[in-house]
Amino acid sequence: MPDLRSPFFHGSELPKLALLAAIAVAGWGAVYYAAHRPMGPAAEHPLRAGGPAKPIEPDRDEAFETVSDRTPMGFRDNAAYAHLLEKARETPHAELAAEARRDVVLTHLWERPELYRGVPIHIQGTALRVIRFESKLSETGWLYEAWITTPDVRRLLYDCVFEKPPDGFPIGTDVHERVVFNGYFLKLMKYQAGDVARAAPVLVGKLGWDRTAVATPAEQSDRVLFWSLVTVGVLFVVSLGRWSYRLIQYVSFPHRRAAPTRTFPDDIPSADLQAWVESQGDDEKEEGP
Repeated sequence: MPDLRSPFFHGSELPKLALLAAIAVAGWGAVYYAAHRPMGPAAEHPLRAGGPAKPIEPDRDEAFETVSDRTPMGFRDNAAYAHLLEKARETPHAELAAEARRDVVLTHLWERPELYRGVPIHIQGTALRVIRFESKLSETGWLYEAWITTPDVRRLLYDCVFEKPPDGFPIGTDVHERVVFNGYFLKLMKYQAGDVARAAPVLVGKLGWDRTAVATPAEQSDRVLFWSLVTVGVLFVVSLGRWSYRLIQYVSFPHRRAAPTRTFPDDIPSADLQAWVESQGDDEKEEGP
């Protein structure tokens, strides 16, 4: 049976452990919130309510008559594809950015894509994958395709096609670059994502990228918070490990908690007993009158 006279915690160990536990729980809660909240750059020109909205006018060119949504890119899309490439090539970047709609989001394109054929759309997000392929529709002989995720819908991507990338823009399957894209909407393209069939809006236009861009103050603050909480979490784990080790020792070896006691034998040698009796007699003689 454990010896209750020997307390497991000494001094301020229990309050310190409780404080570390509270900090760790609150800290990792903050880390979870920071990791799952929507992140992304703020819009360059945020849309504000007020006044009548500009009507959306789709491109009525006959090239769009054969385009069908939620199908892979095919021969029937080539006429509209070439039409938008030429249109984007002839429109200056600043003019295209000024014309691009900031009030058209993925929900609009997903529900009624036929109403937005050829409409210039502005998106801002993160390019995750950028590839280059040969194409006779391009003046340079090459086209670039960037798969971009936006803060509003992370699970679905935009397939953005452009002819000329910014100088130094990275190309690859794992890019993660903040970009701006202004492009004309073509269709919802069906593609295979692993074992799941999905659809992505196809935009044809121009890509903007600032290679000197740095993290925003909010992102820098999140990084400081994250690593601070990681440090606190490590300290808590170390303290918890020491506490667990002492608990195991406390439960597994109860005999070590009792203070050692001195034992005396039951049998006293006769010679020692006789010597003690004689010593008592001598003491009485010395104390006599």
